[in-house]
Amino acid sequence: MTGFSFDRWAVDAPLTGAAVDRSGRYAAFSGGDGAVRIAALSAAASRLPVWRLTRGAVLTLAADCEEAAFLCGTDDGAVFRVHAEDGPRELAVLARAWPDQLVTHPCGVRVIADGPVVRLLDGEGRPSGALGPHPSTVAGLAFDDAGRRLAVAHYNGVTIWQLDGGPRLAHRLFHRGSHLKLCWRRDGRYVVTATQEKTVHAWDLRIGDNASLGQCINKVRALGWSADGRWLLASGNDTVSAWPFADGADDGELGDANLPASAPQMLGRFSEEFISQVSPHPGLPLAAAGYNDGGLELVSLAARGARHPLTGMLANPVAAMTWSPGGDHLIGGDQDRQLFVCRFDSEWLAGLAGVA
Repeated sequence: MTGFSFDRWAVDAPLTGAAVDRSGRYAAFSGGDGAVRIAALSAAASRLPVWRLTRGAVLTLAADCEEAAFLCGTDDGAVFRVHAEDGPRELAVLARAWPDQLVTHPCGVRVIADGPVVRLLDGEGRPSGALGPHPSTVAGLAFDDAGRRLAVAHYNGVTIWQLDGGPRLAHRLFHRGSHLKLCWRRDGRYVVTATQEKTVHAWDLRIGDNASLGQCINKVRALGWSADGRWLLASGNDTVSAWPFADGADDGELGDANLPASAPQMLGRFSEEFISQVSPHPGLPLAAAGYNDGGLELVSLAARGARHPLTGMLANPVAAMTWSPGGDHLIGGDQDRQLFVCRFDSEWLAGLAGVA
């Protein structure tokens, strides 16, 4: 037994996003043909149900607040909630911009970028407020783990909004340049952005420090934290870039006032075509790496980490990739319109991660 198996589908549209619902039962793939395709993860299927939302493209896709549902935005300004079994329902239409940035939280909040403003929708999909305007068009959104704070990336930094009752207060984190993709460590200590200038920038909210973590070769299209919060992982180089961070409960060897050095550790195989996607496992010290040459592999974050190829070099860049909440499925696809669900044996994964 190899420890994993693939379900694959060929579709007639480029992949624009991939997500797994909060129950871990359904995967969704959004496409440039204006459709969302659904895969039930309980068993393999030869064909995927298709929900068509627009004549244009679905720009972005995320798991919705509720189980078995997804939130997505289309290039005609509409925001849809797509239930895996019941289909789509339009929630809003934006007048200002395309809804190409959106996030949700299990507490029942949906957040959508509308140009320089952030729109909030409640659990029923009704408008419940707005944040901003920000210094530029919103380029990234992320909730903290509790859903009490929202980080918004824009030109010259990040704005953090306090959402847990009372007045919605904003705290600005300044760093010159255009900040794009954004992620927040689970304990709420660090906020990290990828910039237009191909750098990664980090803020330590506990002590008020911030630093550039160095230059990447390509634009960083994927950022993520290891399950234990010790590693920040990024695409954009010829191997997976990994920066060690303070533990969170115990600052360990890094001390209380130090962000990582600018040079990351490099994990995984070397590729002249570079890393296009990286996705940390939700529970194990392990990450999936997708390459611009179509390769896909698992990389252990252990001290003497192993790596295991899942696919060979297929010449088509991996376009999107994410884990199921339980970490037993990896879903994604490449730019040649091939979608996949990779199913894993949990004991095999733990052995590769070095924790079995």
